[in-house]
Order: sequence, then C-alpha cells, then structure tokens
Amino acid sequence: MPRPAKPSPPRSILLVISGVCQEPHGPGGWGYVTCDSDGVERMGQGANSNTTANRMELLAAIEGLRALGAKDRATPVRVVSASRYLVGGAKGKRERSANTDLWAKLDAELRKRPVNWEWEPPNTMLYQVQAYQLARLALKRALQESRPEIVFHLA
Repeated sequence: MPRPAKPSPPRSILLVISGVCQEPHGPGGWGYVTCDSDGVERMGQGANSNTTANRMELLAAIEGLRALGAKDRATPVRVVSASRYLVGGAKGKRERSANTDLWAKLDAELRKRPVNWEWEPPNTMLYQVQAYQLARLALKRALQESRPEIVFHLA
C-alpha cells in the first residue's frame, strides 16, 4: 500500500542584507533584498552619519524583517549575511556586549517569526551584490544630502 505523500515544507522567504561603513566609526549605509515564496522582490536601504559596519548590518536585518510585516508570519525567513558578527550574535555564538540597543530591536523582530541565519562570503550571491550596492548608494546619497539618517523602503 503506497504511503501518503508528506506535505512539502513551507518555502522560506529570503532576506539578504549588507552593511558598509566608510571608516571604523563614520558614515555608513545598509541595504536589504527580500524574495518571498511567490518570487516577489522588495528592497530597502538607509544610512547613518556616525556609525559602524556592525551597526549597519544589524539595521539591515531589523529593517528587512520589519519590511516583511505581518504577511506570512509562519513562513520561515532565511537571512543571509556576510557579517560573522551578526550571524554569530543572532545564533548565540558570539557575545552581544556592544550595540545592545539594536540587538534588542532585532530580538523583538525575531520573536515574530521563525528565522534561520546563514553566513555567506561577500558577493557570492546575486542578491548580496544587490544589497551591497543599495547600502553604498544610501551612503552616497546621505553624504550628498548631508542628512544624519535616511531610510528608504522600495517596492
């Protein structure tokens, strides 16, 4: 007698993030690209005039998860980052003594949906390149406009 087919696991939402900083402490930018289970892509970017690369990575993750909103809360999110700091901290494998304000915001987002963290070397995925370009563009725009902080969510 044939076995009943197993239900297929839900497809995950992909969130690829990047953060950049001009100096160890200085102007920085972040970017994210999401691709939902239907193949719909969304992007966002932002910048801050006085920050670090680690803070930009955290902000990219926070804003990317926020941009998903309430849609598909049960669908797992696969977050891909080239930041060992972010992935290690999110998985509990790295100390979180710095940037506690942003870790608290990230934890609040993580309580809303299942998330799997993956580290990938920089620019090994097309979406990583895209997220990096968004981060660089946001940084450039912030410097040109002399704005201390900007956030853009693009459709």
